[in-house]
Amino acid sequence: MIRVLVERDGSLREGEGHHLQVRRVEPGETVELRDGEGLIGSGTLRRRGKTWQVEAGATERVAPPPALVLVVGAGDRERFAWLVEKAGELGVTAVVPLECERTAGVATRVRSQHLDRLRRQALEAVKQSGAAWATRVDEPMSLDALVAQPPEGARWLADAAGGPASATLGDLRVTAVIGPEGGFTPAERERVLAAGFEAIRLATHTLRFETAAVAAAAAAVAGRLRRSHG
Repeated sequence: MIRVLVERDGSLREGEGHHLQVRRVEPGETVELRDGEGLIGSGTLRRRGKTWQVEAGATERVAPPPALVLVVGAGDRERFAWLVEKAGELGVTAVVPLECERTAGVATRVRSQHLDRLRRQALEAVKQSGAAWATRVDEPMSLDALVAQPPEGARWLADAAGGPASATLGDLRVTAVIGPEGGFTPAERERVLAAGFEAIRLATHTLRFETAAVAAAAAAVAGRLRRSHG
């Protein structure tokens, strides 16, 4: 069944009409509905002239999942966009671009003006994965802000010198910090650790920032699945 994105009022989101045309969908077909804010359900497509409309059927709103936040060095924005898409597939609740010493001079780094595009990609990931909630993409955060107010719950720092991630997590909030290309400087690393983050090793070899972020998300998801099925 084809999935379509709708606004909170149930109307089709901009661009979905073109998607339906490309898929050669016919009026009267049943589609799955998602709005990225907890809505799941089905509806029937109608057409008035050149305009597609959807008649909602059985729908419900589901509660947001336990928080899983990736705070990632705001390096190359194309690779960051890939990360946002994969984060949505894994059920990450938020991705935060992190500004640090080794991102400051990167011409292609993520800036506030790139967030609209990243948020659209997060919403498209809902259509692919079927998730009820889209990954939120927050404004870039400084390292100073991160360490000044460390988040609650499990705090991970992706680090080659770390140990394994917790085996079970339950519904505990997880915040995983991933350094930029080239990693944090020694002083930055010490500041993050001093703020209560636990060094976690994600792989045998050095990972690029987007791969490390996906690995951290997968480790957190696995920890929750072990709780659910254990």
